[in-house]
Amino acid sequence: MGYFNYKIIDTDGMPRGGLVELPFDSPMSAIAFLERQGGTVLYANPLPNWLGSLVGMVGRFFEAKISREELAEALTNLSVMLRAGVPLLSGLRDTMASHDNPSLAKVGKEMVMRIENGSSFTDAAKSYPRIFPDIMLFLTRLGEESGSLDRTIKDAAEHIRRIDRIIKDTKQALIYPSFMFVAILGALGFWIYIVVPTMKGLFKSMQLDLPPLTVWVIDGSMFVMENFISIVTGIVVFSMLFKQAVRRIQPLRLKVHGVYLKLPVVKLIINAYNLAFITEYFRMLVNAGVDIVRSLEILGEALGNEVYRTRMARVRSSLFQGLTLRESFEQAKLFPSFVVRMIGVGEQSGTLSDQLGYLAEEYRMRLDRLVANIGKTVEPLALMVGGGLFALMAGSLFAPLYQLISKI
Repeated sequence: MGYFNYKIIDTDGMPRGGLVELPFDSPMSAIAFLERQGGTVLYANPLPNWLGSLVGMVGRFFEAKISREELAEALTNLSVMLRAGVPLLSGLRDTMASHDNPSLAKVGKEMVMRIENGSSFTDAAKSYPRIFPDIMLFLTRLGEESGSLDRTIKDAAEHIRRIDRIIKDTKQALIYPSFMFVAILGALGFWIYIVVPTMKGLFKSMQLDLPPLTVWVIDGSMFVMENFISIVTGIVVFSMLFKQAVRRIQPLRLKVHGVYLKLPVVKLIINAYNLAFITEYFRMLVNAGVDIVRSLEILGEALGNEVYRTRMARVRSSLFQGLTLRESFEQAKLFPSFVVRMIGVGEQSGTLSDQLGYLAEEYRMRLDRLVANIGKTVEPLALMVGGGLFALMAGSLFAPLYQLISKI
């Protein structure tokens, strides 16, 4: 994949040119492709790697996002066309290359180019890891080898839809806690910017002896007001640096994700999401014919939570030591006994895929219930935090007034 600066004389004899991204590295391949589109190519010079990367970053920043639902719909339509006997290239042109989403259409056109130059569907899709998940690549590879590409593409589309539903349910579950957090910050800002300065002026005019807590609250509020921009800038910079550190340093990422699993409410959402994701992904890999050890390796790479990723690696290591799948999950000490028992039943009866399907459905339902009841779950915690801050602010500011009134 590279960017080329080209100039061409079209069929009307008019010169045109510009920058174009093509799935080729050599100028000869780019020239051959451009001439197949019609016209005579005068030149097609590849951009330097650094400049091509810069242009690509800018382009990705402005390009439309491809949703999982759009991708699943395009794959389903492609599967239907393949089952009806439509050639793969024609199906790609009609489903992806002509999609309403310009980013997906661009990917479809590039995949058509790659396949025309000898790549398989899987190899073409592999060039877009941000769009096509690993499980889809495994399924399509098996479909190409067995001659059932239409069925495996449909299975991949259904899997993407289920994962999309799990992710959307998780995000929906986080909406209410985020709203409560913003509301608490808003109330705190009101006290700092409106109430505290007024009370400070009142205390000064009355020449009251203020208790230490009141002095601390007033001084802290005034410091925030005077250094607001610096504080916000520092928080943003620290957040960005901390995010990069968590992303790059595995021990730190493990500790941070471990803290997430100990927070009230948050741990419920993370556990439900990860167990739904693991069982759904594991089921698809087993159904695709991928062996257990390789499935666990792929699954571990796909997980976002480092604690679960580490435990999946421990499960895989236990299998190498000769333990059964149930014993391996049991030793990981993270998965509920219910999950371990169901996996053991599937392992002994040869119905592992079915049992994983039951587990995936169960945890999707639990995530649905969690979304429905998240307000009731978060409300006590929000009341404790908000009420505690309100009591601290109110008590510190009104205590001197109560002392004055009692003296009068």
